[in-house]
Amino acid sequence: MSNLKDNATELYKQGYSCSEAIVRAAHQSNLIDNNIDIKVLNKLASSFSGGMGNGCLCGAVAGAQIIVGYALGRENITDSSKEVKTAAKKLIDNFKEKRKTTCCKALSAKYDFNSPERRQNCVNMVSDAAEILENIVKDNAKDIELMH
Repeated sequence: MSNLKDNATELYKQGYSCSEAIVRAAHQSNLIDNNIDIKVLNKLASSFSGGMGNGCLCGAVAGAQIIVGYALGRENITDSSKEVKTAAKKLIDNFKEKRKTTCCKALSAKYDFNSPERRQNCVNMVSDAAEILENIVKDNAKDIELMH
């Protein structure tokens, strides 16, 4: 596994949205099955940026949750959802521990949306979410079936 945090922040700086940067970095870092079409994955993550259209949940956190679900989620109704729910909660809790909230509006409140300062703030959110995601995946590595 290469450095998810560095990959995600670089992708964000290149112009991918926060949620897209996280899922693309997870794909590039072999955190998930490389057979999944990156274009499909990117499309799935696209609507999660900007606090889901300027709502509340940080897109970087939402993108990380997509990967948690892909890596640990259940495949059918007879599978347990305990593992994925535990990991999803850990992601939220760890992000809140670092940033006090997962709300995009609150995280970016003091910045003009189009300002370089807001963009740099989002680089930091992407970095934090990627680092937390990578740690969760490492903690659950024995339970994650990598299909590559």
